[in-house]
Amino acid sequence: MKRFTLFTFLYLALGVCLTAIVLGYPNLPSGLQISLFASAGASYLVCLFSTFPFWRERTLRFYRRQNSAVILPWLVIGVNIIVTIWELQSQNWTMEAVLQAFSRLSVVLIFAEIIVVTWQVRVSASQKLLTAKVRVLAGVRQRCC
Repeated sequence: MKRFTLFTFLYLALGVCLTAIVLGYPNLPSGLQISLFASAGASYLVCLFSTFPFWRERTLRFYRRQNSAVILPWLVIGVNIIVTIWELQSQNWTMEAVLQAFSRLSVVLIFAEIIVVTWQVRVSASQKLLTAKVRVLAGVRQRCC
């Protein structure tokens, strides 16, 4: 069963924007064009993969297997943002630097999705635990009263 999430549409929108930028500015340096096209293609692939259940299952399996997986997505996003701001500042906010920053958004989106999926699983697990506790308490209450 295919499953569309907010991130599916964000990956698609990012791919479309990157492709439109490259096609709209034909005089960009070829290295930057290749980088933007590669990021757009990766964004389209991730968009496609995110519609299948194995994408979410892999994320959860990785999260459960690695203890460091809790901090890793936050660390990657933070480092990515810091490096991007550093590069933008050092290149004086040129168009090439801004476009290079756009190409990093796919990495940030992937790790943001990992954070959201693991958060949803933790919330779901805590809700199930709370429901089980309420049922136990209701059962104890019915037996004693």
